[in-house]
Parts: sequence; C-alpha cells; structure tokens
Amino acid sequence: DNMVKLSCPMLGLSHVRQALEFASLTYGQEIGRCKPEQQCAERECRSKSVGHEEQYRHTNTNEGQRKSWSRKRIHYGAHPMQNVDLFLPSNSQSKLPVRGTLFFVHGGAWGSGHPWMYRLVASPFLKQNFAVVIAGYRTYPDAPTIDHQVADVRMAWDASHEAWDDLITECDDFFIGNIIMGHSSGAHVSLLMLIDWIGERIARGHNPLNAASPEDEPWRPDHYVGLSGVYDIGKHFDFEAGRGVEEISPLKPICGYTRQSFDDASPVKRLMALMRGIPDDVEQNLKRIPTIRDLMPKTLLVHGIDDSTVPFTSTTDCARSIRSLGIKVCDELYLTGTGHQDVIMHFMLGGPARNLVFDWLDDNQKGESSG
Repeated sequence: DNMVKLSCPMLGLSHVRQALEFASLTYGQEIGRCKPEQQCAERECRSKSVGHEEQYRHTNTNEGQRKSWSRKRIHYGAHPMQNVDLFLPSNSQSKLPVRGTLFFVHGGAWGSGHPWMYRLVASPFLKQNFAVVIAGYRTYPDAPTIDHQVADVRMAWDASHEAWDDLITECDDFFIGNIIMGHSSGAHVSLLMLIDWIGERIARGHNPLNAASPEDEPWRPDHYVGLSGVYDIGKHFDFEAGRGVEEISPLKPICGYTRQSFDDASPVKRLMALMRGIPDDVEQNLKRIPTIRDLMPKTLLVHGIDDSTVPFTSTTDCARSIRSLGIKVCDELYLTGTGHQDVIMHFMLGGPARNLVFDWLDDNQKGESSG
C-alpha cells in the first residue's frame, strides 16, 4: 500500500490536491523555456518574496495555492539512473532569489527507487521558495558496492551546484541554507557522501580559522536531515537477520559481506576514523578535529517509534555517537504512532514530520550560532 502511495499518489481520491501537484511537477514548465509574457509577472512576484519571509513559513502557506513551478532533468553520467530532477519555485529566466536549497536522496533498501516516485517531497519546499533536487543514483546490482552509490550521489550534488550557480541566488535576509536530506537507505548513502566530502576538504587543507579559505564554498551543506535512516550496517544486518530477510536484502552484497566491510560502510564509524586521523601524527590529528566540527553541518535525525523496518535505536545510537565527537548540533526527533514509510509520507501528503522539520530549519538558519 505504501509503495502504491509513493509511486502513484493520484490513485487515492482523498489526495486530489497531491495528484494535481504531482502532475504539475511532472509536466511543468521546463527551466529555460519560459514564455516571454510570463517574465514580467514572475519578476514582480520574485521581488515581493524577498521582503516577506513570513509568507513562506509553513504555518502561513496556503495549501490550496497553485504555484508556477519549473523543472529540469540533469544527467550526470551515462547510466539512465544517473540523473537528477531539479525544481524551481518559479519559471523565470533570470536568477531567482530562494530561501534555501534541498538536495533529497531517496531510499529503497539500496536496490530500488527512482526520483519520480518522490516528486511530491519537493512540493512543500517549493511552496516555501526553496530550490529542490531529487537525486537519482544507481541501485544494486547496477551499483555493485556502496561506494559506487556514494560516488553517484556526490556527482549528483556537484551537478546540482553547477546548475544552481546559473539559476538561483540567496535571499540574504532569510536564507536558511543548503539542506541534504535522505530517507532510509538514502539517509545512509547521503551521510556517507557528506563525511567523504569533509574528508576531501581536510586533505585539501581546509582551515576553519581562515575566512578566505578556498574551501569556503558557496554550496557547502548547512543542514543534514536524516529520516528513518540506517547508520550502523553491522547492527542493521543483525536486525535483518532477526527478521529473516538478510539473504534477500541488498545490504549484505552492496556493503561487502564481512564485518570489517560493514564497519567501513557505517557513516558514524567512518566519521570516527576520520576524526582519529593518521596514526602517530598527533599534531595533524589535533588540527583535523576543529576542521571536522566546522564542516559538519547542523544535523537533525528523525525516526518513527513504530518503525519495524529500521528500528528507532538506529537514530538514537547515531546521534549519541556524533555528539560524542564534540559536534554541537545533532538533534533527535521521534514520532509516536509512526512507521518507516510514514515519515516520508508526511512530507508528500502532509503530517507532523514535515511541520517539525520546517520548524527546526527555521530555528537553525544559516549563520546562526550552533551553541
């Protein structure tokens, strides 16, 4: 039933509005092909948006309002699954001031899923004047290892930035920032990508004390939101074995079969290894600790208490481990009466997870103190 809701939300008569939104996201104006007569109206709308933050807060959004969204599919590799769907909250041909950007990585147990199935995730963010990317990536067995999936998501991230450079600009007065969000296995893959991104900056000599550092990138992530995520592969393999699904799940083959490979594929353990640094090089290791804390974005981990697919203890253990590394903002949000797919459905069809995440983003805007 959840898969039907995810892939074909228009089937339910109770979700007519979402069906219309799904259609508008699918068949909306292609970016770069705006009709000339639309430009003046869009420019006027955009200029008004810059000075009125409150109209984009979810508590004041008119859910029935039809927006003039635009879309673009970007291919970042030769495989048909290596693409992203990019959405803008307007179809203007000039740079658009936005409240933030969302880079969303779908789940699917590492072996299934496509961006089109999750287009409705974009809708509430577009209504609040965000630019949105729904990232596609190769699933198992097209991606034989987890590192192949992480590499795909990283290429999708880079391709999105290249497109955003030409299409959007920050609304300085109320720019929330750049958000990476993933659901289920997508939370796992996106967090691994983020940690590898941090490792690259360390290798390039990122200095958090140098404001002019070349690694102070305009598109560096400001927030990470993990939804119902898997963060310790060894523990989740044991959980799957207890359910009797470990032999049919893609987890074991894509994460390498052995306990050591499971540890290597676990985001928190990879982050801890990055924090430990180079054996016997105490001076360099002391330098990397503040760098990791500077580059790690503000983090929110969300989980349903009634999740029978990924237990909520996955989020509990991950958050505790991240905070033990001295990373200040790693918040947890637990929802009673909420299962695994319910969390992402809250974003697509409305629900408490969506509202609470937007509240958290409002409270943790880019540039605000992490203390």
